[in-house]
Amino acid sequence: MKKSAGVIAIASNELVLKIGEKAQKAVKVIESVRYPLALGRDTFHTGSISFESLDRAIEIINGFLDICRDYGVSQVRYVATTAVRESENRDYILDQIRIRTGIAFDVIDESREKISVNKMMLSLLEKEQKESSLIVQLGSGNISIFVVKDGSVIGTQNIKIGALRISELFEDYIDKVSDYVQVVKEYLRPFNDSIDAFVTEKPVNFIISGSETDTICHMCNAKLKKNTGIIPRESFTALYKSIKNKTPEMISEEYDISEDEAETLMTAIIILSRLIKNTNAKSMVSYTYTIADSVLFEELQQDISAKLTKEYYSFAVSSAMNLAAKYQCNADHINRVSETALMIFDRMKKHHGLGYRERVLLHIAVILQDIGKIVGTKNHGDIAYHMIRNLDIAGIDEEEKEILAAVVYYHGTTIPNMSQPVYAELDASVRVLVSKLCAILKLANAVHTSHEPKFEKVSVKLSGSELIITAYTYRSIDLEKWAFNIRCRLFEAVYGIKAMLHKRSVM
Repeated sequence: MKKSAGVIAIASNELVLKIGEKAQKAVKVIESVRYPLALGRDTFHTGSISFESLDRAIEIINGFLDICRDYGVSQVRYVATTAVRESENRDYILDQIRIRTGIAFDVIDESREKISVNKMMLSLLEKEQKESSLIVQLGSGNISIFVVKDGSVIGTQNIKIGALRISELFEDYIDKVSDYVQVVKEYLRPFNDSIDAFVTEKPVNFIISGSETDTICHMCNAKLKKNTGIIPRESFTALYKSIKNKTPEMISEEYDISEDEAETLMTAIIILSRLIKNTNAKSMVSYTYTIADSVLFEELQQDISAKLTKEYYSFAVSSAMNLAAKYQCNADHINRVSETALMIFDRMKKHHGLGYRERVLLHIAVILQDIGKIVGTKNHGDIAYHMIRNLDIAGIDEEEKEILAAVVYYHGTTIPNMSQPVYAELDASVRVLVSKLCAILKLANAVHTSHEPKFEKVSVKLSGSELIITAYTYRSIDLEKWAFNIRCRLFEAVYGIKAMLHKRSVM
């Protein structure tokens, strides 16, 4: 019997049920139900989800659960995104859903949501698309943008705007079409300016995903290919010119969609019409993946999903390196410290119990630890802490950013302890991880404290209860030993292993 699973997702514009079966390196969707319910209108308009909307949502969820039982599917994931995440009464809403349906929804943070979908999209990109693409995930409340060049992510940005959020902001103008288009374009101008600075070289490809893209494909008579729609640029431009002079009611009647859908669709097309100007793309490639699709894939293809996650983390490292270059960090020094830190991490596997994700976080912490120096060398760890918490790093979610920021905060001589707000405010489960990574980072920094290429090579050996780091050089390492003796204290306190730095002379 084929393995099956289901996903129920509460999005801003709709509730979605997807049931799938495991197929060869893929997921076969055997049931897909979308029920329009714009909870995001409540959240973006009043700040809270109304209990009237909640009653309707619970009715829909219970109907979805009945469908899952009919299919005999017991493995079901429950996820909620922007509308629930940003609602001021989310705790009460989630509690009522749990009481009245018996299930608890996982509220996915913005970055986790984008990462989950983007990871799937990047795995499907063709080689040519990985060479030069502007990739946009258009959500109801947020937009995720990143640029891929030569197989690497060279920049990423998450913007707190989206089709539904904007249509709610300017609902008074929605029926005055020319006024609405103008006010939205003016509202988008600051975001456009930041995107212009962010996308410095126009990519060849323009790739989009989002809840409105299926409808846009239909309206443009897009050529469908597997899970993608190919929309010629001229077809999209013609659609934009056509709808910008029509009211939502007119769009609704012409394309047989609801007025609510027409409102958000019109806004989405205005946003995309501006973004495509940042590219030299001859066509727009639309991927149909949503958070429900990506979560279903994660459930049914766990091995492949884990591999995709590893591949996606490589984008996180390249994104961090581009940020370090932007803040004028020394790439050679970063590479030397990274190599030593990762060697220590790998030798300590049996003692730290950490995995690939944590290894990547250590690597990125090395890369970003000195970005605060662009502001000033005094307290640059504190400066970097606040910078990292507000940076967009491809492939890194909000929890991981908090971990990175804390590790970088303590990359100098300060020892983390509960009397310090940065450490005390971390979740208990995260504090030990931060200390483990800090301890390794401090050793690697001490070895390369002179910021000079002094060593032919560095080796790391774990022997019993001793970690021995050997620097091969003909030069003095007195400075490094001094720094090492100060910075090894946390390592020895965390792991109970004595760390030593030795020199081996070379000719």
